[in-house]
Order: sequence, then structure tokens, then C-alpha cells
Amino acid sequence: MAGSRRDALKAGAALVLSNAARGTAAQAASIDLKIDTTRPVRSVNPLVLGNNLDWTNRAQGMYSDASLTHPPGWLALADRLAPRALRYPGGTNADFFRWKVGLGPVAQRGKVRTIERKDEQVLLGTDEFLAFCRRWRSEPLITVNVATAPPEEAADWVRYCNLRSGAGAPRVRYWEIGNEPYLDPSAPATAMTPTEFGRRANACIRAMKAVDPTIECGLPLRTDMLGAVEGTQFKGFNDSVLAQVREPFEWVASHASYYPVTFDKSESPEALFGATMAGSRVLQQDMDNLRALMRQRYPQRRIKLAYTEYNALYSLDILRYGLVAVFTSRTDRYIESMAAALYVADALRCFTQADDLLMANFWAICGNWWFGAIGHDHAPRPQFHVLEAWRSFTSGQLLPVTLDSPVMATGKAGFVPAFDDTPQVSALAIDQGADGVRLMVLNRHPTSAAALRLKFDGVAHGRAQVRTLSSEHYFGKPVRWSERAIDVVDGRSDLLLGQHALAFVHLPRR
Repeated sequence: MAGSRRDALKAGAALVLSNAARGTAAQAASIDLKIDTTRPVRSVNPLVLGNNLDWTNRAQGMYSDASLTHPPGWLALADRLAPRALRYPGGTNADFFRWKVGLGPVAQRGKVRTIERKDEQVLLGTDEFLAFCRRWRSEPLITVNVATAPPEEAADWVRYCNLRSGAGAPRVRYWEIGNEPYLDPSAPATAMTPTEFGRRANACIRAMKAVDPTIECGLPLRTDMLGAVEGTQFKGFNDSVLAQVREPFEWVASHASYYPVTFDKSESPEALFGATMAGSRVLQQDMDNLRALMRQRYPQRRIKLAYTEYNALYSLDILRYGLVAVFTSRTDRYIESMAAALYVADALRCFTQADDLLMANFWAICGNWWFGAIGHDHAPRPQFHVLEAWRSFTSGQLLPVTLDSPVMATGKAGFVPAFDDTPQVSALAIDQGADGVRLMVLNRHPTSAAALRLKFDGVAHGRAQVRTLSSEHYFGKPVRWSERAIDVVDGRSDLLLGQHALAFVHLPRR
């Protein structure tokens, strides 16, 4: 099996390489892209532009010290992101978090054990989290500790957030019941079978809704297969959990949104990039699988989906080799690349197009190894630019888009199977009324540009502003913005979008 798997990976890489070579020699593909501004579909959901805060390690670099001061320039960058939804206190660290320890003056707060087996003082407590939600007008989402805390503690958290008088903080409507219970336990204390997790989740929901019956609870689920590989070691996880949960929940939480992941690291960079560009297809498959499961089990209810963590992910050498991997791992650092930024943009497109999505939360707002949109050096990473630009896509009406994109072959890597029909171009358009029409166009091809023939049905003339995010190499740095204007005449215009690049187009109304 191992030999045949390696052969398949090499074949997939060769397929992508062959396709890339053809793209280098060929002229840019001509692609018709039509936006119908006369038939809006529905309002877009602003909560797709969510993010995550992790309380550990000085809130992943949010604080310089226990005085709760921020590093120079950090807050200005975070304000530029201003997530529409904000999740707290983890991640995996939610499984250890005791929220009451993080109350009161910082000097009087105790310590909590983290996933790194350190006892750490809580600087980012509940009040600080809610203050950020108020500052950015973010919808708060709290993940409760099901693994190492009793249900009464979660119920007290609901009471503290929602039933205090004169608190001035935003009410917490959305509560996630645990974090990733379908994976290997991060510590012996967090170990539980799917049946046991279902039992605890049931008790937790019951206790929380006895305090505030208006809250909405989300249940973390994971299908057996995630793309090309097993998604959980607990076969039948969803069925085992749902068989135990009798209390009502309103949404399901998925983290089947980290792609492509390389397990044996035999894939070429070309194959990994191709799988990154096909990652949104596996994300879409997970959405469809969860929808089908909810319709089957709860035909009379409309249960929403939430992707409370997502980002590109390539390898986890840091878990195998420790901090030396920060300097030696090539694939770990692919997370902070143009390829990762393209995946995030494509995931946001999928989330925006879904009419049953509650929210989506990028992992994470800062620090956190290579994941944070703001790096440890307090500078923007490539995904930062996508998330900032997407703020313009969180209001308005979704518009129908038709395009005749050519397809390309992408090889298998990690969770992502091989595809021979991945579209070269994807797009999303919204109508913002008096502010005009906005269009996002993504070129997935590693070496070939896309010559787009734009058609705006319902628009006669105008001058559109185009901002393009690109880089010299899809796994290289830096990424750069460029700006230009294009004229729309009789509803038509041309746009040349370079290889592995992303464009945001704004066509104002006259």
C-alpha cells in the first residue's frame, strides 16, 4: 500500500507539472465572466468574516505584559481586520480553560494549565474578550470546556455573560459545545469516547439553556472521511454523538477546513499548490455531507453550519521536532504564503455562497505559530490582506455569476484527492446599492494568466477600480497589492489577471 500511495502521489505531481509547463508556453486563457446585477439572490452574511482569539501565550502576542498593553502598532492592524464574529477562548486550549480564573484585576488572577502543559496567568479573560467584541462590533462566540469542567461551569458562564445587569458588554448568543472531540486527546484529562462526549454535551446544553433558553448551541461534528483520508479515528463519530444528544442544538461546528496537509511530505511544491487550489472542493464536500446528515436525522429542523476554524495547513513539523522546526521546516511555513491567501479567499467565497452558514472563523487573528493573520513580528501576513479586503464583501446582495473557466489537473496531497477538472478561475459578486458592484476573481493556475471578458448585465458604463494581490511565487514572499482602473463600456470590460493571483473589482454606480 505504501509503495502504491507514493506512486500515486508522484503521478499527481507529474500531472500538475505537465499542466504547468503547458500554461507557461500558452497564451493566457480567455474566459467569459458575466455578472447579472438585475437578479440579486439574497443578502450576504457578514459573519463569514469571523476570527479567533486564543487566551494563551499573552493572547498570542496581543499583550506585551500583564499590564494589558499592546505591542506598538498591533492594535492598529487588528482594527483594520475588525472581525464580524469572534471566537474565544481556543482552540484546543478551550479544553483546559477555567473561565472564572480570568476575572477581576489581572494581578489577582490565578493560573490555568495550557495544552503546552504550562500554568499560565489569564490575561485575555472574558471581560477583555467582550471588550474586543464591543470595540469591533463583533458577534461573540464562546467555546465551553466540556473536557475538564462540569456543565455547571458552562451554565455559570452563560449567566455571567447574559444575565448581569449594567455590564455594558455584548450579549453572547452563540455557544460551541467543546472543541474537536473527534481527534486524539491533547492530554489524558481530555480523553473521552464519542458516546461520553455526547453525554457530556447533552448535560452541558441542558444546564446552559436552563439559565438562558434563547442562546444557540453548536455541536462539533466530523464525518468519517475527510477528502481522501479518514477524518477521525472514531468511526461513526457523528452517529454515536447524535444518539446521545437529546437537548436541542441549533448549529453544527466543523473544522474540516484546513487544507491540504501533507502527511509523508513526498509531494512536490507543485502538487501541494495544486491541492491547495482544490481544497475548497473538499470543503464544499464536507458542507454537503453535513447538510445531508442533518436532513436525514432532523428533517423538520433547519440546522445551520459553522466553520469555527479554517486556514491553509501544510505540515506540523513543529509538533514532531519542536521549535527547531521554525528554522528548518520548509512546508510548515507555507501557511504564510500567497497560496494560503488564495485558499482563504476561495473558502470565503464558499462560505458567502452558502445560505445555511451561521459563521466562519479564520484561525487566528495573531501570532499562533504561522497561523495568525498578524505575525509574531506584528506585521501583516498574506491572509491579513484577504481578510481586510473582504470587509467590503460583508454587506449587500449576492449576485449570480456565470463563467466558462477552463479546468486544470491537481494531484493528490494530504486530505485533498486528485482532480482532473479543478476550475482555473472562481468568482463572487455582490451588489451594494448606491455603493455599486463588487467582484472577487481568483486565478488558481500556477503559471498561466487569465484574460477575463467581463459582462455586467444591467450596467451601461462606468470606471472600475481593480486591486490585485499577487506574488512572484505562490509559496514565496512578499505578496503585493497593485491598483489600476478599467473602463466599462456597454456593460463590458477586459481584465488580465496574472498567475496565482486575486483581484477585487469595485464598479461604482454613477
